[in-house]
Amino acid sequence: MRQSILFIHLLLISYLNVNAQDDYALKPPRDYDKKPARNAGYIELGGNAGFYSLNFERIYFYKEKFKISGRFGFSPQMHGYYFEQVYVLENNFIFLKNPHHFEIGIGETLQRRYNEKCNTPDEYFWENLWWSLARIGYRYQKQDDGFFCKIGITPITLQKNACEFNPSYFQLWAGISVGMSF
Repeated sequence: MRQSILFIHLLLISYLNVNAQDDYALKPPRDYDKKPARNAGYIELGGNAGFYSLNFERIYFYKEKFKISGRFGFSPQMHGYYFEQVYVLENNFIFLKNPHHFEIGIGETLQRRYNEKCNTPDEYFWENLWWSLARIGYRYQKQDDGFFCKIGITPITLQKNACEFNPSYFQLWAGISVGMSF
């Protein structure tokens, strides 16, 4: 019995000793000039989705003074007993050198809403809406990981709902976003 306990202790000590060797190996620091922070996760208040949205953005074309990014956002919104969903898709063109940028973009906001039928009052159904929009604003994003924010004006130019396509629809929105780049 003593021999088996001693054997188990020796195995455990040798296992811990072998694994402990890897804990002190340091990775070289990231060179942000060669591999800048291209991703951002943030919350936007106002803006494309209306009240708020949770967003992920990725810069897929990166030059020192010009960048192009794609954005996906989601916003669950309570409407009575129902959760309505809002999705944001956007392409942004980012100008100027780090960390202060000028940003313009185009995109779509898609919403699934529980709404009253057009010609029949007191009858409700799930309606799919979409808006085309633009973005003009300021963006703060360093080349390093860390704090990220942007402020923009987002005019909505087109609207499509179940009743009609409204090409003369125009509404001016604004939004502020805060998050982290990585």
